[in-house]
Amino acid sequence: MIGPILLESTGDERADGAIRRVVAAFEAAFPGRVRGYYVEGSHADRTPVAASDLDLAVVFRGAVGEDERSAAAALARECAARDPVELDAGVLGEADLARGATPMFKLAGRCVHGEDIRDRVPLMPLADWTRDRMHASYWLAVHVFGRPVPVAPPFDYPDPAGEFYGYDRREVRLADGAPARSTRDLIRVTGWMATALVALRAGRYVARKRDCHVLYRECIGDEWAPLLAEIYTRCRGEWHCLVPDDPADRRRLRALCARALAFENHFLAQYRPFLLAELRAGDAARRDRARWVVERVPLCDDVIAAAAAGG
Repeated sequence: MIGPILLESTGDERADGAIRRVVAAFEAAFPGRVRGYYVEGSHADRTPVAASDLDLAVVFRGAVGEDERSAAAALARECAARDPVELDAGVLGEADLARGATPMFKLAGRCVHGEDIRDRVPLMPLADWTRDRMHASYWLAVHVFGRPVPVAPPFDYPDPAGEFYGYDRREVRLADGAPARSTRDLIRVTGWMATALVALRAGRYVARKRDCHVLYRECIGDEWAPLLAEIYTRCRGEWHCLVPDDPADRRRLRALCARALAFENHFLAQYRPFLLAELRAGDAARRDRARWVVERVPLCDDVIAAAAAGG
């Protein structure tokens, strides 16, 4: 016996081993509390590359109290810190999912241990999904690239002097444990922004990374569609999220990174009126969520500041 038995394999022995270790740790620490363990992202659809991390959702039975959630999150961090596989494990309660699950969980996730409850969980309402992706994309663009706060539009390159303008800062851990520079954050930020705009402008969910640039082209089809497709197909499909060694490929990557900033600022230009509308919404929950973002990642914008203050 090599550990807990999985309902199905991810097709990746290293990922399966990491899942078993997480299951064993949670079952020991929280006996009888976990309903199921779900893989999301590229391991769910069996398209991981060398630089892919492993996304797991640990779903507890019923509601999760503050103390239990804190303890579970700490255990998830411990699992990630000691596992040779790069791991991102999140903790949810069935009560959280009763309000609506993300399309990544509901439509594209896989239950690998425990009970699969996705058929009993509603999909997050489109308006909530749009709100989540718009705010999260702005937050991500600032924090993963280390941009200064308050944010003075337009965005600048993460590192204007860098060969790839700072879009290659993210280090990943390869199968042999060696660190390597990657374009994972470039793929992630542009993909989240595209997902947000597909929701905002076309009213469509995106459940899988591989579908993002396709739906963007089909639903929006503007001048940014070819760039988004090339970032995904080259950076992920051809170079496996790693910085290539070949000089010609490095030139291609540099050219993609040079164009990425303009798309980020295209998103930022659409985020501003969205944020302003949220700050002025009649729904208090929408206003509070927008204020929470503005308080932590403020924009240098007098109109936004006045709206956040209730003006």
